[in-house]
Amino acid sequence: MMANEWVERFEQVLKLGAQRPIFIRSPDDLPKPMRLNLLLIAALVLMSDLALAGGAACVMAKFQGQTLDYALVHGKTHPAEAQEIAMDELREKGYADYHRHLDVMRAQNLSNDDHAYVIVIRSEFKDGRGKDRSAMGCGFDAQSYRAAELDAVRDLQAYFWGWKPDLHGYAVVRQFQY
Repeated sequence: MMANEWVERFEQVLKLGAQRPIFIRSPDDLPKPMRLNLLLIAALVLMSDLALAGGAACVMAKFQGQTLDYALVHGKTHPAEAQEIAMDELREKGYADYHRHLDVMRAQNLSNDDHAYVIVIRSEFKDGRGKDRSAMGCGFDAQSYRAAELDAVRDLQAYFWGWKPDLHGYAVVRQFQY
């Protein structure tokens, strides 16, 4: 829109009883050097370490109340890419078609941290109806193993509501730092 069209539109808005708008410019009205600066800033952000940040994903293979296996991928990939790689690892193990497509692969925990402490826990217990169950949780933390363990407990509880850490207990399956 040209400047005179904006003025006409502004006058129409005022006639309708509206308050004066604070900003009435469109991005097309910006001077070309300013548009180039915005493009340059966007390109620099995309090329910076923010766009290349690493992460991790923990994916579980589940079937009828049992956690069968897990895959944990970490490195310089985005957490969404790590999740896909972890799912591919479980597919290679045969979990994509474990039993008539009834098994489930679920990303239980993701991390955006380049470096973190990691703990994977597992619990085998009987549920309220007396059925055998197993569940796993993954925890990530940038500061300590203890905080990663608490994150793993929270993760397990989030995906199996009937599990209580003080009642059912758990064992640390894997512990490392990346």
